[in-house]
Amino acid sequence: MASYKAVQSVEKAFVVLELLNRQPITRLRDLAAGTGLPRATLVRALETLIQLGYVRQVDRLSGYCVTDKVLSLSAGHHGLPAALERLAARADALTREWLWPASIATLDGDAMVVRYSTIPASPLAHIHSTINRRLSLARRAHGRAYLAFCPDEERDYLLGVIERLPSTAPDFSRPRLEQILDGVRTSGFARRDPSVGPQTSTLAVPVWAQGRLVATLGMTFFARSVPDPVHMIAALRAAGQASEAQDG
Repeated sequence: MASYKAVQSVEKAFVVLELLNRQPITRLRDLAAGTGLPRATLVRALETLIQLGYVRQVDRLSGYCVTDKVLSLSAGHHGLPAALERLAARADALTREWLWPASIATLDGDAMVVRYSTIPASPLAHIHSTINRRLSLARRAHGRAYLAFCPDEERDYLLGVIERLPSTAPDFSRPRLEQILDGVRTSGFARRDPSVGPQTSTLAVPVWAQGRLVATLGMTFFARSVPDPVHMIAALRAAGQASEAQDG
């Protein structure tokens, strides 16, 4: 527990910065709706961030965007663990070959969290960023890939967690999910629930380091553009297996 109250002005500035970072350009009215801040407070926060060089106003109609200076905020972060750094290189190679964005996710409690993404290098990416996005274990490809290949005891525990989540859909069926996971283990890859973002699809495979499941590797694409992703699946599985071989 903190020994003092949080500085509200700092909290507000970071709320604004985080919201701006989700889109290439964000209008003032959308920032107001997303942050819940009064317009006067929001404008003061934006003007401060502009003076510091982290934000710029595109124009009065378009809105605001972050600048390259935001990259300096991660300068002290040492990045992914060594095993995932090698996997990141594989993800980069997948995007160079296939053009579609690839991503790496790791388990964080009741969800998978995107730790690395090649969206900046992909000319076919349909969104601005997925870094730190939390992905459902039950419905997302990364979550299903992890659930299918994690140890039995861990899977049983996680399935229980999913059942208790307030966000779990009313139509959730544990037997049905277990049946899907059986198919994932047989095929070696997972596919996102088609009801989630039906215009795109994601495939994901498990990644091990020293015999332990540590992450998942996925690729997202427009479903109509890749009706038969058999070769993409082979490339994903090879990338995941290559990372395990390197680690060994």
